[in-house]
Amino acid sequence: MRNSLANGDIVTNEAPLARVEGDALIVEDNVLIAMDSENILRELGIERCHIAVSVSEALKVISASPITFALLDICLRDETCEEIATTLEGEGIPFVFASGYDDLSLLSRDFGAVPSIAKPFSTREVRAAIAKLGFV
Repeated sequence: MRNSLANGDIVTNEAPLARVEGDALIVEDNVLIAMDSENILRELGIERCHIAVSVSEALKVISASPITFALLDICLRDETCEEIATTLEGEGIPFVFASGYDDLSLLSRDFGAVPSIAKPFSTREVRAAIAKLGFV
């Protein structure tokens, strides 16, 4: 929603435009959601997306690639992304949780201020979550 001011400035109620650059890791076991996530992250400035469908694949990507941001599906078939989140946290790599359920309760520890978004999500919701991480 936009409002015009007398001097021509525009005020918007949307989250500030978050821009993320570099490589992103998308951890998602649904190929359509992974592809949609990749499109959204590219809109927000990511140059390259690495998609992993399991914890082991994600950990390989983290060790081999210069990841600047990650989008993590909490529930991956028969495992959770907790080990990935802990690794990213240890490396200082910012991330956002994404879930179609109330999956945060599946994690054995609290990840504090890590933003989470519900699936299906929009570009606007991803942008708002990324902005909470300090990206501008």
